[in-house]
Amino acid sequence: MGRVLPASLSESQFERALGQLAGEIGAAHVITDPAKLREWRDPFAFASWDAFEASAVLQPKSVEEIQAILRIANEHKIPLWTSSQGRNNGYGGAAPRVKGGVILNLRRMNRVLEVNEECAYAVVEPGVSFFDLYEAIKKEGAKLWMSVPDLGWGSVIGNTLDHGLGYTTTGNHPDSQCGMEVVLASGDVLRTGMGAMGDSKAWHVYKRGLGPSADGLFMQSNFGIVTKMGVWLSPQPERYSPCWLTTRNESDLAKIVDTVRPLLLERVIQNHPMILNAVCAASALSSRKDWHTGESALPEAAIDKIASQPGLGRWVSRFAFYGRDKLVEQQIAQAREAFARIAGAELTVSDFDGANLPAKLENPNEQVQAGIPSIDFNQMTKWYGGEEGGHIGFSPAAPLTGAHARKVRDLVSAGLAKFGLDYSAAIICQPRCFLHICLVVFDTKDEAQTKRAYDASKALVVEAAKHGYGEYRAHLDFMDLALEQYDFNNHALRRFNERIKDALDPNGILSPGKQGIWPKGMRPS
Repeated sequence: MGRVLPASLSESQFERALGQLAGEIGAAHVITDPAKLREWRDPFAFASWDAFEASAVLQPKSVEEIQAILRIANEHKIPLWTSSQGRNNGYGGAAPRVKGGVILNLRRMNRVLEVNEECAYAVVEPGVSFFDLYEAIKKEGAKLWMSVPDLGWGSVIGNTLDHGLGYTTTGNHPDSQCGMEVVLASGDVLRTGMGAMGDSKAWHVYKRGLGPSADGLFMQSNFGIVTKMGVWLSPQPERYSPCWLTTRNESDLAKIVDTVRPLLLERVIQNHPMILNAVCAASALSSRKDWHTGESALPEAAIDKIASQPGLGRWVSRFAFYGRDKLVEQQIAQAREAFARIAGAELTVSDFDGANLPAKLENPNEQVQAGIPSIDFNQMTKWYGGEEGGHIGFSPAAPLTGAHARKVRDLVSAGLAKFGLDYSAAIICQPRCFLHICLVVFDTKDEAQTKRAYDASKALVVEAAKHGYGEYRAHLDFMDLALEQYDFNNHALRRFNERIKDALDPNGILSPGKQGIWPKGMRPS
């Protein structure tokens, strides 16, 4: 296989550009070795697939080095693909949307710039992982809790910009960011919100500033490179009480959803409950071969066997309570009363002193709901294929009602069954909506099964849209397809995004194709 290059450059032109880049950031931070570049591909693509191969990786250390990279990229028309940690694995990892793109990876920009206990926030650079922020808070001795997603190895900024979620009271990560610093394609540096003042005292405590709020434009977009961000934290609670709900019947999904909704709307539950089907719950603890060895989707008998295990069910749900002891007692009592209306439902509550949590909780579900980073849930990827298992996230949004939950479940499970794949679902609830995170799991060593997983996901994007359910987050392989479904008024949203793209990045160098946003010269006809 020949060397991959950006489409717009000859090998000699690219070598000249790489020499300039090495002069700015150091040759050690310009990666071109094919063996090392393997780390930066879609981690779950079949080994011989090369649609999203990078030509190089650049790892700057500062805003000034980013500005130098942008100057050279504009000069040579080099497509850059920005990543923070580059661990967005179920959505394509760090790989660039355009074959031959150069990855601009920000892992070296990994400083926690501030932990403010008084106003409960931190300020981080894009290379700061959830583990890094957790350690910084502990080192400061601050009585603060953070929010983490199920896997803590990713970037705090990267997860936020991709509309990621966690599971404490500040778990809506886009809503919990406050104040960004952004480098535009021109190299100009912008600060959003109150940060637009030269000596602002409220940059990370008041979100709006004066005039239009720009922060949302830099989420799931290719309009700029976020180099600093404020993130809100929460005070250490007096009591932390994680809960585990099990139900025995497949039909209980709608009842759970309709019970959770008022508890969320009334703020009895203040974090994001997750509802897992039996297969998803089992994948955190076991492998598929423990339950079934056939090639078709899991039969009902195998799912029933999983559901019969202690602590499991056809549906299991997790949520938690935080705060003063008396208040938590009242909230638990309300939850018990509400879930008692579901026949056969069992609610288990654990209790912890918020000031004296162990560094690692035995149950990973309880750990992430306490804001303690973990990678234990990486086990789910190993359902097929063991260490070489993979998954794609198919993730539509829908109203938080039992009727919609049933409809999305039926649509997705039937769609996967057509491709002989298991239905593994983690439904994340917010007060008015849910995100149906379907883990389309497969063995990356099996090319036929891997292709079925990618094809099934694309088919589901189209089928879900027919029923009014759009992706909240899209894999590299179907970003264009996902945006195509947002078709109101002849794709007015896409046309709006393209106008902004052309104004801010006329050379189209920043992450072309990110979430279906293409620069003028690369736009599909």
